[in-house]
Amino acid sequence: MDNFSNGRLLELVYDGRTYEFLEFIRIDRICENTYITLKNVITTEMFTFDEKKIRSIRMKIHPHSLSLSKKRESSCRK
Repeated sequence: MDNFSNGRLLELVYDGRTYEFLEFIRIDRICENTYITLKNVITTEMFTFDEKKIRSIRMKIHPHSLSLSKKRESSCRK
């Protein structure tokens, strides 16, 4: 849940469908194929994607959760 609290998560478009709130788990290479496993931090659902079918992947910064983590950090420093 750390990645969700610091606001840095992945958004992926795979085979025409968008997946959000993902954190990286691992990469597997089997023969000539590469698979990426990601976890939805909200539902805890795990997804394994064939790298060849990924249309886009990007880091998403969620401003609301980022501002909450900064407030927590500043209150801890006092």
